[in-house]
Amino acid sequence: MNLLACQIAIPRTRCRGDQLRHLRALCRRLREACRERVPDLIVLPELAAQEYGNGAFACLRDLDDDGRGPVAGTFAELARELGCHIAVGVARRDGGRHHISQLLLGPDGELAGVYDKLHCAQFGASAEAAHFTPGEHLLVTEIAGWRLGVMICYDLRFPELARRMAELGVELMLHPVAFTRDFSFVSWHAFVIARAMENQCYWLSLNRAGEAWGHSLLCPPLVDEEHPVTTLGAEETLRWLHLDRTALRDARTRLPLGQDRRDDLASLRPWTPD
Repeated sequence: MNLLACQIAIPRTRCRGDQLRHLRALCRRLREACRERVPDLIVLPELAAQEYGNGAFACLRDLDDDGRGPVAGTFAELARELGCHIAVGVARRDGGRHHISQLLLGPDGELAGVYDKLHCAQFGASAEAAHFTPGEHLLVTEIAGWRLGVMICYDLRFPELARRMAELGVELMLHPVAFTRDFSFVSWHAFVIARAMENQCYWLSLNRAGEAWGHSLLCPPLVDEEHPVTTLGAEETLRWLHLDRTALRDARTRLPLGQDRRDDLASLRPWTPD
């Protein structure tokens, strides 16, 4: 599978005009990046359509989209033009609620999937719970013969969710994030590597660009000298990535977790002296 992972700089957005200028400029950069070749999937970060923070969250009524509005429409047009899938983070309006969502647009421009963040962060530099509602469903789909799952940022901290996605056969986890440099930034990469290796899937954890952000990573299903973690810097980067299914098979053969995993742990009791 060929991916275009887009660690993008996102300007101040407090109204629809700000947002649409950002999206038009972004689409121009994406068209230029795809001038000579087109990926199977373009991936953009969490809330890629807007600024992240309380200032923008207070303006959600001017920045949101229900999957049929100007944000989704902009990327639907680009997906049709390029003939590829696009995964983009938006503030999704659902009745009177808002979700932090990742929309998946198909090559025909139609909505091919929606994932609403299951865990809204309320710590450090994050203040999502006052503005957003947690989701109630998973998203697992297929693109170019690969089985993909989606999780967003803070969802990473809950291993049972990653395990459930692995049970559903996910081979590539799309993990759009908005990790800024609060206390959680230091452990972010360690969690990604652990989740990728314990569930034996590729894991693309994609941040926005900027000195306070950046450092996205692609982790293979088994990290070793021949299969290192790919990391980015802080600057805006549109990075082409090729995923090799052989690495999946080799990881699962060399480290047979599926064969050795026990399903009786819930029935085991702590040791006590006789």
